[in-house]
Amino acid sequence: MGRVIRAQRKGVGSVFKAHTYHRKGLARFRSLNFGERNGYLKGIVTDVIYDLGRGTPLARVVFRHPFRYSKQKELFVTAEGMYTRQFVYC
Repeated sequence: MGRVIRAQRKGVGSVFKAHTYHRKGLARFRSLNFGERNGYLKGIVTDVIYDLGRGTPLARVVFRHPFRYSKQKELFVTAEGMYTRQFVYC
């Protein structure tokens, strides 16, 4: 007969799947607008949270909307030494 090689076992799934159910969200940079291309925006770190399946915590950062009266919430990968109520300039 022969053996079932690892690549064949991976096709079945189960232990080879990524468990993505409890993830907090996508960690990404902000989309740039005119003000950010030519200057910067000040945000505040509101929370540092643990994300399942990731080696580093995530930071929730709140920015003022550049045009409207509202706030924009973003998720960033934390840098070393980042803490809550810290100002972040992007």
